[in-house]
Amino acid sequence: MVEGASASIPFRVQIEIEGSVEENAPFIVQRLVDQLRDLHVTGELAPGATLVEGDVPFGTVESPSEGRGLSIVLQPFPWTDAPPARLEIRFEPGAAGTRLTIELRDWTATLQGVDLRVSDWASAIFLPALLRGLTPSHLRDWYMDTTARRPSGKHAVESYRSPKYHWPSFALLLDRLHLTPSDRLIEVGCGGGAFLHQALESGCSAVGIDHSPEMVRLARAENASTVTQGRLTVFEGDVEKLPAESNTFSVCVCANAFFFFPDPVAALKEMYRALRPGGRLAIVTDTPRARGTPAAPEPFASQSRLYEPDELAELARTAGFSHVEVEEPDLEHYAISLGLPEKVVAVFQGKGGTVLLTALKTRDEGSP
Repeated sequence: MVEGASASIPFRVQIEIEGSVEENAPFIVQRLVDQLRDLHVTGELAPGATLVEGDVPFGTVESPSEGRGLSIVLQPFPWTDAPPARLEIRFEPGAAGTRLTIELRDWTATLQGVDLRVSDWASAIFLPALLRGLTPSHLRDWYMDTTARRPSGKHAVESYRSPKYHWPSFALLLDRLHLTPSDRLIEVGCGGGAFLHQALESGCSAVGIDHSPEMVRLARAENASTVTQGRLTVFEGDVEKLPAESNTFSVCVCANAFFFFPDPVAALKEMYRALRPGGRLAIVTDTPRARGTPAAPEPFASQSRLYEPDELAELARTAGFSHVEVEEPDLEHYAISLGLPEKVVAVFQGKGGTVLLTALKTRDEGSP
């Protein structure tokens, strides 16, 4: 990092990243867009696009250089007459594979317009944010989100395109549900759409919902043909406020995601609302006996909500479901029958780590 390197470049950061520019650039740019949206900053990182915080425009994207960089013109503070500054983001071949360079150009004049210095900004804003991101709790949360709770990035795309550790639970669900072309399915926490792909082979129609924009894009891409046919729609959404009409679906599935929901009853009530009378619910999740095993290692175990079968059943009844049944299935049988590698089969040896809940919605939404 260089402060005051020249009149036009008061601030520069360079980072060496493993992997080629062609691999890293699109993922980093898209991930940046997703993260900015979480911070209430909207706008695409594409030529001519405007970045907006709330309803206030503050930057305009200019001519990225063939996918290897971005140039963002930052509007000056509205209460000064300082000239615009420029944020340059460049991807170039480097020692580790990719060198990411971030430069603020012509920003000194902007800061002088409000009597500030780059050193003040770096010490008060940039460095604390960097160090906060390196604390154990934030690294843990980032790791949890990136790999499982809200998957994103290259590793997540590769893992959720073919989630081998989820195939046994998918096979169990399909065995129990016996889907037909007349079914309309909703999957809550659909990840990369692998279960949807198998379920749609029955001829049913489906909606997938996930709160990870990366997974929504992957689910749409992996199921492009059924999306085109109009049999599948995938939405980004919150489990406690599903983007789905009431009394619409004959089947609701939640596979390997329920343990992440902060308010399980609110989530179940939304699933209940989305189902039509007579609709079926099927949830696969983990019990406390999975804690510390390969199925639920740390930090996943301590950051997840693991339920005893009776606890899970009571949550479903509280949300309005009837004919609630729970079982602790033998997923090792499915792992073996699917021909999965030995290290995957080993995760499912023995019973007691997984619970399957099935239930019915037997009343109209809103009826007493």
